[in-house]
Amino acid sequence: MPPKYEQRDAAAFAAARAACFAGLRDREGLMKKPILFVATGVSGTEGGIASANRNVLAALQAVGAETGRRVRTIVLTEPAMRQPGYRAFGNDKLTFAVATLAGLASASLVVFDHVHLAPPMFALPSGIRPPIVICAHGSESARRIRPTSIRAFRAADLVLANSHYTLGRMRAVMPPFKGVACPLGLPPQFALTSAPPVQSEADIRLEAADGVVRPLGSRACLLVGRMDAGEREKGHREMLAAMPDLAARFPEAQLVLAGGGSDLEPLRALARSSPVASRIFLTGRVSDETLEALYQRAYVFAMPSRQEGFGLTYLEAMNQGRACIACREDGGADVIVEGETGLLVGQPIDPAELLAALCRLMADPALTRRLGEAGWARVADQFSAGAHQARVVGLVRPLLESRRSAGDA
Repeated sequence: MPPKYEQRDAAAFAAARAACFAGLRDREGLMKKPILFVATGVSGTEGGIASANRNVLAALQAVGAETGRRVRTIVLTEPAMRQPGYRAFGNDKLTFAVATLAGLASASLVVFDHVHLAPPMFALPSGIRPPIVICAHGSESARRIRPTSIRAFRAADLVLANSHYTLGRMRAVMPPFKGVACPLGLPPQFALTSAPPVQSEADIRLEAADGVVRPLGSRACLLVGRMDAGEREKGHREMLAAMPDLAARFPEAQLVLAGGGSDLEPLRALARSSPVASRIFLTGRVSDETLEALYQRAYVFAMPSRQEGFGLTYLEAMNQGRACIACREDGGADVIVEGETGLLVGQPIDPAELLAALCRLMADPALTRRLGEAGWARVADQFSAGAHQARVVGLVRPLLESRRSAGDA
C-alpha cells in the first residue's frame, strides 16, 4: 500500500470491517434487509452502462416492492449527493469502498454494475455475506480481464452477461462461473415507439467538416458512439474512409458522427481532410432530444464496431425504424439478425465489404425500409425496457430465497 494512503486506508477499512460485523450481528433492526445496488453511474451519467443501469434499478425496485424491501443505490462517479435511497460519491473511491463494505453487511442482495467495483466483497468472511450479482458488459469481462475480476466473477452467486456473445467470450477465457445471458433493452429515456416510424423530413442543419452549415438530406448514414482515442474500434475511421467512394456512387450520401470523447478532435481533422468534407458532420455530444431527431432523420444506422458487448445504440436506431450495419463476431450480432433487420460485415473490416453493404442499402430504399420495420418489431418484442427489466427480475428474485438470505426478517 502506498505510504501516503497507509494510515488513512487502515483506519477507514478498520471502521468498515467493524460496521460490517455490527450489521451482521444486528438482525433485529429493520423489517427486512434492503437490496443494495452498487454502480458506476445511473441517473447523472452518460453512456451505455448507465443507460442499462436505469433498467436494472427499475427491476430491483420491482423486486423490492414485491418482497417488502427498500433499494439502496450507491454510485461512484456522479457528483457527490445524498437523497433517500441514493448516494453518489463523486470520485472519492475510499469513502465509496467503505460504504460498499458497510452496505454488504446489512443487505439481503447486492448487485454490482461492474466487476471492478466487486472485489471489496472479499473483505468479508466466506459464507456470511449476502448473495452477490455482477453485471458483465464487454472487454473488461474477457479481452482485458484482470485476475481480480476473474476471482470476483467466480465468487459471485450470479453473473449477468449483457449478451450471449459476452457470455461466450467469458466462458472461453475463464474457469467455470455462475453466468447467464441477460440481454439488455432499450434505455428508458427513449420511449418505445408505437409503430414503425417513417423517415423524418425535419429540417436539421449541422456544421459540416468544411465549416459550412448544411441541411441533412434523405441519405444520411448515422453513427452514434463514444470517441475514445485509446480504443478506436467503433468504426468511425472505417466510415470516414468509405465516404469518398460512397459519395461517388451516391452523390446524396452523407455521414453524421454523433458523440464525444478524447478522439473527437482527431476525427474532425480526418473529416476536414476528406475530399467529401462537405458531406461529413461531427456533432459532438448532443441531448437525448437531438439524438432522437437524428435517428429519425437518418437513412441508415451504420456502426461497424468491434468492441460491443451488446450495442444499445442499435436498439435506439431500430426503435426509430432504421436498418443497421454492424459486425459479425461482436455483441451487435446479438441484436441484429443478418438479412432480416440489418447487414453484418466481418472482422477485421474489409473496406470493400463495408462499402458494398452501404451501397446495397443506398440503392434499395424498399429493402432498407423493410429491414428497419423488422428491426422495430424485434425491439418491441424482445428488447424493450420492460423486457430487460423482466429478465433481471426473473433472474435475481430467486436469490432472495437462497440460503444466505434465510435469516431475513
